[in-house]
Amino acid sequence: MRILVTVSDQVWGGKHRYMLDTVCGLSEGGHAVTTVVERHSAVGAALREAGLPTVDVPSFGGERDAAAAALADTARAERPQIVCVTGRHDSAAWVASEEAYQERAALVLYRHSAFPLAPGPETDRLLARTSLIVATSHEQADRQFAGVKDGDAADRLEVITSGVSQEFMERAATADRSSVRRELGLRSEDFVLAVVARLSWEKNIGPVIDAFAEAVLDEDIAATLLVAGDGPLLADLQKQTADLGISDRVRFAGHRDDIPEVLSAVDAVVLNSNVPETGPLALKEAMAAARPVVAAAVGGIPEFVTHEVNGLLVENQDQLRDAIGRLALDEAFAADLGRRGRDAILTGHRLDRRIEYLLWRLDLLAIGVLPLRDVLAELEWDAVRLRDDSGGGFVFVPRTSQLLPVDATAHELVTRSVGAADTLLLAVTGEPEHRELVLQLYCMGALTRRGRFAGRGR
Repeated sequence: MRILVTVSDQVWGGKHRYMLDTVCGLSEGGHAVTTVVERHSAVGAALREAGLPTVDVPSFGGERDAAAAALADTARAERPQIVCVTGRHDSAAWVASEEAYQERAALVLYRHSAFPLAPGPETDRLLARTSLIVATSHEQADRQFAGVKDGDAADRLEVITSGVSQEFMERAATADRSSVRRELGLRSEDFVLAVVARLSWEKNIGPVIDAFAEAVLDEDIAATLLVAGDGPLLADLQKQTADLGISDRVRFAGHRDDIPEVLSAVDAVVLNSNVPETGPLALKEAMAAARPVVAAAVGGIPEFVTHEVNGLLVENQDQLRDAIGRLALDEAFAADLGRRGRDAILTGHRLDRRIEYLLWRLDLLAIGVLPLRDVLAELEWDAVRLRDDSGGGFVFVPRTSQLLPVDATAHELVTRSVGAADTLLLAVTGEPEHRELVLQLYCMGALTRRGRFAGRGR
């Protein structure tokens, strides 16, 4: 399918990493994806480096009218069947652009923000136009979309959390810890606690510096705090460390593109957000690298971090200080926590499974709302077995062990389509029963998508 994705903001954050992974996955899954980004944005540079098509437009927030006009031009050129919007400003620009772009595409709204959409006519219009809402944690879905979840359109809401790639885990596991420590200026004998985050108010890094200072100075621990990230609070945080007299114990490394290697060099990771983050990927990546984590018990974080099982959750400054000290002093406990954190990611938060489910879910959306011929042109028959029966017959898929009883009309239609190896023969009419038949055949695995991942559901 032709998919247009819009991503706002100049800076880099977890949302942008999530969408970079998503666009890569959609492209590898056989879709033609074009991403519309703001000029000079970090995500645009990352997408181009990955060899993915991008279109630069003016700022979605600062120059909405110009961005909307550029979006309309892009839509006319690309003729997307599905549009994925990912932020408040680019969502508003897309809705505005539809006035100039006459064709309607299925609209998918991603929500990454800890903050709900502002109530009002603009949000009402956006939600009315949306065919699918993707929340990035269950807590966010409950808090921001309770009206959708509890209403007649509950099937429009999905939760697709972030996931860690196999490549990331392999890089973290094979990195040369000693070499990376030397490159970062870290002493080999130190306990190294890391903050991997943008240096902005919502990451609440100042209290981490206070807690670190108190924990290591009280116990006279040989320790270093590594801050990997950049942002508007850098100067303030540097002054804080100087005022505390711990400048020699805190290393500001700036933005890093080699996070797997950085994680190999540290002993623990802390994320002390003061807003209800949905499912911060930086935290999952630390766990995937078998590093014990300390995290604020906010938002969607407790959905994958269980206190004293695969991480430590904190609710106040004293707990933060104690958790840091505990990991620094109890090496065996920290190592066990790290191993169990990695197991949690391996079993429940792998990127490939997230992408597989997304591809499956977008196919369901397409079957439901797009012209059937367009969808069927991208699907093929799996190995199926057909059996006649009085008044109809059965479709059986050995791969999935799924059996579907069908009436005589549907059985004849399926038999002709399978015999000719031509899925387009299923698009006889636009009647709802034919769309429902295609949906059933897809869900049971009889119809699959050509591409890297076959649609298999959760």
